Amino acid sequence: MMGNESSQLSGLEIEEKAVEVTDFWCHYQATINDSCRYFSLKGDGSVSVFKGEAAVGPLWAISTPLEKFSNNLLKYRHPCIVRYISAWQQRSTLHLATEYVQPLSHILSSLTPLQICIGLNNILRALVFLHEQASMSHNNVSVSAVYVTGDGQWKLGGMQYLCPFAELTSAYLKHARIHRYDKAVDPNEDSYEITTKVDQYAFAVLVEDVFKDCKDDEVPHLKDFKKYCREFLQHQNPAKRPNLSEVLQHNFFNHEFISIYKFLNFLPLKSEEERSQFFSNILENLTCYDEETVAKQLGGLLLSRLTMLDQTARKDVIPFILKPKNERIPNGEIPGFFSLSVFKVHIKPRLLQLFGVRDSQIRMLLLRHFSKFVHVFSHEELSQQILPELLLGIKDVDDSLVSATLICLSELVPILGADTVIGGKRAKFFTDGRPNSKTKPLLLTASPINESNVYISKTLRELPCSEDMYESDRNELISFEKSLTLNERPSPVGGESLDDEIIVKETHIKNEESEDDWSDWESSRQNNTKSIPQVFDEPEHEQLVSIEPVAELKDSAKTNTSSVNESRKSLLQKAAIEAKKNILDITELDIKNQKYDYSKKHSDEFDFFADMTPVIEKPTIAPAQDSAQNVSSKFNFVPDESIDENEAWGEGWND
Repeated sequence: MMGNESSQLSGLEIEEKAVEVTDFWCHYQATINDSCRYFSLKGDGSVSVFKGEAAVGPLWAISTPLEKFSNNLLKYRHPCIVRYISAWQQRSTLHLATEYVQPLSHILSSLTPLQICIGLNNILRALVFLHEQASMSHNNVSVSAVYVTGDGQWKLGGMQYLCPFAELTSAYLKHARIHRYDKAVDPNEDSYEITTKVDQYAFAVLVEDVFKDCKDDEVPHLKDFKKYCREFLQHQNPAKRPNLSEVLQHNFFNHEFISIYKFLNFLPLKSEEERSQFFSNILENLTCYDEETVAKQLGGLLLSRLTMLDQTARKDVIPFILKPKNERIPNGEIPGFFSLSVFKVHIKPRLLQLFGVRDSQIRMLLLRHFSKFVHVFSHEELSQQILPELLLGIKDVDDSLVSATLICLSELVPILGADTVIGGKRAKFFTDGRPNSKTKPLLLTASPINESNVYISKTLRELPCSEDMYESDRNELISFEKSLTLNERPSPVGGESLDDEIIVKETHIKNEESEDDWSDWESSRQNNTKSIPQVFDEPEHEQLVSIEPVAELKDSAKTNTSSVNESRKSLLQKAAIEAKKNILDITELDIKNQKYDYSKKHSDEFDFFADMTPVIEKPTIAPAQDSAQNVSSKFNFVPDESIDENEAWGEGWND
């Protein structure tokens, strides 16, 4: 069960089960949701919370043990001392939040001798800082006072007994003895006049406790160092105990592995020449050590900010560290240093943290080697942690950074999919243009077709047609060798040329019928199907052969008046042919300008206006006329000269 208690840390969730219970406090693990605000935290935002109550004793009259611990952590900051984050009071309970740490006693059995050696070096450095820089005595050096961070670094804690050397008296040690580690207390401590060597004795006991299950040959100079601790650090005469800074000069803390560790820790103090020589040989020197120990103890230092900004390290170290080892190495590729399993456990968490660093040089270095380690991350890590950082990078003003970021985003597309990487709605804009196995016929390039022009490069016989075509055996079809232009509108009668005009009608284009269309004269012109009339030159018979749509032929076949319609159509066609030949001027089409030839009479002329006689309530009986004069063609009709032109239809015949 997790509890979100009101505190100075927003989003803090503390576990219900305690990790460690001591005489003064209970140690809990917790999580901060907004962990990016705090430094040196575990990658998942974990922290440690200590809860302490008031204690009884002469040393705790003014402040409780946890309060002293908290105040000392806040005042004395050192890389090898537990990092203070925050402290607050809730009712009678004091809460102290620190970086994520675990008690050393919980993981000591899983550590290698080299890891223990590096850990002791850290504790010794913290004690030297307290003694020489702060003039303070710890007075509680033991396994219970040592904590291990998430990346395996040992940190000094248990600072509730910390006091200045000036206040360190036999009485003070006597009051604190009840809660101190009995084995780390000198039996003759009360009789000594010199009390400033208490931590030397306790450190020697710590060395003995952490190496009790290790062989002397597992770490260089371990046997000599144990002997040194017994003879000098636990000397019966406190005056002959060396200062802790002298202990750091022992060979046990200066063999090759420790030397590399120290150099990486004190990299800012080294000259450029020293750094160049160090990074040129570091990987070769580390190959003889266990890779898991190297990754756990040196992985964070090898990928630290200072290391990644060094020119020599960027060339000779970083490319090997950022690439997992592959058993099959193609020719010319750089081999990796760590195996894939070790890389995932110790290097990957550090890379996730580095992607959150807002430094262009570090980001460019990660982007340059992104393809080497992208496969070690899970889909969730890529989508939730890596991708948001990359998307932030494409918004930067640095063109080189944006270009490298886009390349890395392309690496994520096959893994996460374009929908996740790009986002938004996508559509298919490109098609596969590869030809099929069967060759497709080439399409002719056609010119655009509008309402008035048709561009055809084939003969009429070659054009595709969805309807059946009917042809005359005695005529040949006229080919379309050049572009044809459609009339603005066909003439009412006789608008079709029998010699050299062919009207091609595109029925799929819907044209609005004008007022002047003579559509009522022929019902077939109202159809929306495609019709191409064909005209044949037959001077003897004056016969017109047309291509009728199949649908129209079927309709006409179903009617009982098909023969009548054919006869009527034949008469209309003959009349149109005759009128077209006689027209010399377009003005002759005007009904007022037409002259009636009384001498020309044909018995087969048809009265086109027979059905158009107006119905008048009081009809006027017109003078009798010859029946032949009542039959006229549409275009040759001339009104009686005796009738005034203003009477009858006149100018308002359309009204």
